[in-house]
Amino acid sequence: MSPTEPAHAVRWPVPADDGTSHRRESLVLADAVTAFDPTAVDVRRDPYPSYHWLLRHDPVHRGAHQVWYVSRFADVRAVLGDERFARTGIRRFWTDLVGPGLLSQIVGDIILFQDEPDHGRLRGVVGPAFSPSALRRLEPTIEATVNDLLRPARALGAMDVVADLAYPLALRAVLELLGLPAGDANAVGRWSRAVGRTLDRGATAEDMRRGHAAIAEFADYVERALAERREDGADLLALMLAAHRSQLMSRNEIVSTVVTFIFTGHETVASQLGNGLLSLLDHPEQLELMRRQPHLVPQAVEECLRFDPAVQSNTRQLAADVELHGRRLRRDDVVVVLAGAANRDPGRYDRPDELDIRRDPVPSMSFGAGMRYCLGSYLARLQLRTALGAMVALPDLRLVCNPNELAYQPRTMFRGLTRLPVAFTPAG
Repeated sequence: MSPTEPAHAVRWPVPADDGTSHRRESLVLADAVTAFDPTAVDVRRDPYPSYHWLLRHDPVHRGAHQVWYVSRFADVRAVLGDERFARTGIRRFWTDLVGPGLLSQIVGDIILFQDEPDHGRLRGVVGPAFSPSALRRLEPTIEATVNDLLRPARALGAMDVVADLAYPLALRAVLELLGLPAGDANAVGRWSRAVGRTLDRGATAEDMRRGHAAIAEFADYVERALAERREDGADLLALMLAAHRSQLMSRNEIVSTVVTFIFTGHETVASQLGNGLLSLLDHPEQLELMRRQPHLVPQAVEECLRFDPAVQSNTRQLAADVELHGRRLRRDDVVVVLAGAANRDPGRYDRPDELDIRRDPVPSMSFGAGMRYCLGSYLARLQLRTALGAMVALPDLRLVCNPNELAYQPRTMFRGLTRLPVAFTPAG
């Protein structure tokens, strides 16, 4: 840390060039991991060999640029539930990174970056909209959306799952949750992706420029939607507007929460749908089992969430010294918990590197833990069950590109394909 940097400053590694993915026929073990770096080309392409080594040899690992990486399931769960591993410093890092302006103000109020009591206050406001009873109203919409999106693909016998199904489905679902028009999906998706790119360690100067431009339009759109809304609706926007009038949420917090839920709500589900389907295509015997026994769809979704999660990591900064597995972690140290590694922990799962949709369901770290458990988990599962169930039912479903041509988004926290071209026997 330079003499001019404050004690709370967080510094991230410079991102490496993006790499293409490959389909994993078997797990290739990594050499000894001397300084784990999630921006490295080979890690972005396939992080699991490195996770395998960390889990067995160095579960609390001092990685590149002095960042701590925690990999074992029990430790990840403990960190996520320990208030000493705080979000405040991470929020400060991102607001400093994006620079002054509206984007920094919005980022500063993101619910994901809040510690108590603000995190509990905001979660208490929006939580009722995410209860299973409240979300069941979206089931017919999700099913109809999947059928609508698959209709042209069924006639053609080919599609890009990412562009033609995953992203539009996830975006329409979160807009329905909020009470925003489905017809706004293209513009909202464009703004959301531009803003979301600024919240990753791989963000470039051009990403920042586009994010600043997008947030102005995005915030104006949300403000106009709020001005036109009444607070007696059943959707999330109406709930937050009522909270604002009761002085439980500020106007800026509403805008920030809408931006957060749109980005995380559609980005993670879309990525998970692509990851899950690729995992099944990589294991044709599992795909065929799921096709022949549709009652296994819920279990298959849970196994896909465990096997290759869209959310790979979560970051904290220590508010006090902590000892973990004999390692002394100091106040202000940056700690990254690796959900993707925790989901492959041999101390938690039998045969952790195998995809087995008949596995007895054991909760994974894909949606977090404790008070940080993902609010949208029920909605995500609804979409994944509906979409994956419909996809595996397509006759002769297969990947139609060289597996080495598949590429992942240039991100570190989220893991998702840029495209997933498939073919199947067309209808009729």
